Amino acid sequence: MKNLLLLEWRKVKVPVLTVLFFCTVLSIYLCSSIYKSYALEEQLEAWEVGTTIFNLLFPLIAVIPTGWLLYYEKKNGFLNYTLPRTSKKQYLLAKWIVMSGSAFTLVFTIFFVSALVVLFVNNPIDVHYGLIDPITVNIVPSTEANHLAGSLFVNQPLVYAALLSFWKGILAALLATMGFIFSLYIQNLFIILTGPFVYLMLDNYILAMLRLEAYRFIVSFEPTSVTTSAITVFSFLTGPLLALLLMTLFILYMRYVKKTTDWV
Repeated sequence: MKNLLLLEWRKVKVPVLTVLFFCTVLSIYLCSSIYKSYALEEQLEAWEVGTTIFNLLFPLIAVIPTGWLLYYEKKNGFLNYTLPRTSKKQYLLAKWIVMSGSAFTLVFTIFFVSALVVLFVNNPIDVHYGLIDPITVNIVPSTEANHLAGSLFVNQPLVYAALLSFWKGILAALLATMGFIFSLYIQNLFIILTGPFVYLMLDNYILAMLRLEAYRFIVSFEPTSVTTSAITVFSFLTGPLLALLLMTLFILYMRYVKKTTDWV
């Protein structure tokens, strides 16, 4: 298995490392510049402002660097050459580990490195409080009371950033798994690479139309996309669970209804 993992990594390391480099540099630049036009209370809010674009594009970042590989190996007959020399399960498991692991590493690194820059490299923000105390009529801070995990966000921002970046990496690996499943059964490279992104857009649109905004996948990825009072443990997990359900139903449909066996 170790040799298989190394083999798969060598196939994708150039696109993965290239995307990692450029996206990390871009995230650092955005987190070091955009926040200056915002009124912020806490230093870490510059991180939230600067990484907004990655909250939208992360499905593409998670899938595109590696999602093409299995498609081309199926297309050029490489699987027919490989499978007699190793078990199908081991080969596909190694490919999935590399794909999902690359997605996790990409997204975690992009977010966490930019958070480190915000906390330890950027100049301190100009603090602007936006809440007026109705009793004293003084302007007071509001982030700790109104932000998800507000106490952790304000008092231990590095821990908050590390935990949220790790969680974002897990969700990126989940969508990379969706791309991997698409590559097993679908013969269209465009659908394979953009399918998870399109799914996220549809999930976002449909649940918003149904007034179930708190249950969208994007809320699990970026909790500040809705008000804190709307978030519960169930709403936080609903998006990933729906994605898992969709993947399961897709596999069952392709195997037992369409009876697709191209991937073996």
